[in-house]
Amino acid sequence: MNTSGIFITADHVASLPKQEQDFLFGIISRRQGGVTEAVASRSAPQEVEDEHFAELSPGQARDFYAGCGAKTRKAIDVIADSSSRHFQIADVAKAIGVEPSDLSGVWGGLTRRLKTITGDSDAYLIDWTKSEPVLDEEENYIDHTGEVTEMTYNSFRKALGRR
Repeated sequence: MNTSGIFITADHVASLPKQEQDFLFGIISRRQGGVTEAVASRSAPQEVEDEHFAELSPGQARDFYAGCGAKTRKAIDVIADSSSRHFQIADVAKAIGVEPSDLSGVWGGLTRRLKTITGDSDAYLIDWTKSEPVLDEEENYIDHTGEVTEMTYNSFRKALGRR
């Protein structure tokens, strides 16, 4: 029995771009006659519902951050410092020192940088669709929950030394 091999942690697999994950699972399937559903589901990161919802690797996250201005970096810092892949716009606004309604330039900067890093003109970093905006008594926009993919969240945390 051959006991030598290459060992890769699930966290490392999750940090790889989707294409590399698929390649890796393809090799495993051919060598072992197929990966069981239980092993594949434990090892593979959660599937993303939309192929344009960005899944950044730690290297891409590092390059992304390096090319951002001060305000967009603060937004990424808030995302990476969140307790999960979900974050609050109010926290981003507070970190930058503006009102939540004044963040359109930050979101535009994040989107432009993402499209440069991924080469995908339809890519988006933040999904806003799973929550409703929070308004005050006068109907002013004061908060909203955004989310990034689990892989992107972990990649930003790793790239910025948060884990």
